[in-house]
Amino acid sequence: MSLAMQRRGYASRIGEIALWGSAAILVLTVHIAAAALLMRQEPEELADNGPQAAIMIELAPEPEAAIPDEEQIATDTEDRQLVETQQTEPVEEVEPIEEPPPVEPPPEVAEETPEPPPEPVIETPLPEETPPPPEIVETPPPEPVDPIEQKVTAALENVEVPLPVTRPPPPKPVQKVEKPRRQPQAQKEKAQAKVQAKPSERTAAAQTSSGSVASTMSPSTWMTRVRTKIARNARRCPSNQKGIVTISFNFDSDGNIGRVSVARSSGDTRIDDYVVSAVRRASPVPIAPAGVASLVTQSVECK
Repeated sequence: MSLAMQRRGYASRIGEIALWGSAAILVLTVHIAAAALLMRQEPEELADNGPQAAIMIELAPEPEAAIPDEEQIATDTEDRQLVETQQTEPVEEVEPIEEPPPVEPPPEVAEETPEPPPEPVIETPLPEETPPPPEIVETPPPEPVDPIEQKVTAALENVEVPLPVTRPPPPKPVQKVEKPRRQPQAQKEKAQAKVQAKPSERTAAAQTSSGSVASTMSPSTWMTRVRTKIARNARRCPSNQKGIVTISFNFDSDGNIGRVSVARSSGDTRIDDYVVSAVRRASPVPIAPAGVASLVTQSVECK
């Protein structure tokens, strides 16, 4: 296989050399013929118009070196072998190369103008849902306290409550010893003595009972009870109106309310009159402890 490949390569080289040699000979002959033709025509043209023709001197060719017979025989044998190999080896038929059909240039496509990039969509953050505010439970405002009441209460708290002193029993009425008279007169005197004894006994009993209550109640507790009782009677104002009235009233040892007056008006006479009547309806109030003033000033709110 390698020998055949070598022979093919050698034959192709010889073919190329022969081809180039024949081409060179052809070109050389063409040049020689053209030169000979020109050399023949120049003397005639110059004889007519130009100067005298130049004299051509032919020189004898240089003697060529004699080629020895052995080398000439070797070259002849090589040429003969080359010719035989060219005759024996089949000439490979060169398949004609099919030229591809001309490619039509693609139709010119109008350059599409690139569409501008879409504007970036900026996502606006959604506002966070704020939790609902906690329900505010309205606490009822404290009842306004009159500064006058505060002063009275503070004064009552700081007052030293004296211990109840038992009063000596009232002296018995002195009965005059008279001479016996008639019975009707004696009976009348006994009845008068009984009538005089009854008020004194009632007064002593009231004093002992009031002393026992006063010893078990503080002034602040008594004042709270009095305010509660008065406020209970003055719950609602007439015609659904509102107002605050400051009143002053006095009381006796049994808690019975006496004179009632308006110390500070609410601005409406109807409300003032209603509160005054409510204070009078609260009589009697709890029996006051010892040392408490018999005059009370209090603010009453009418709703």
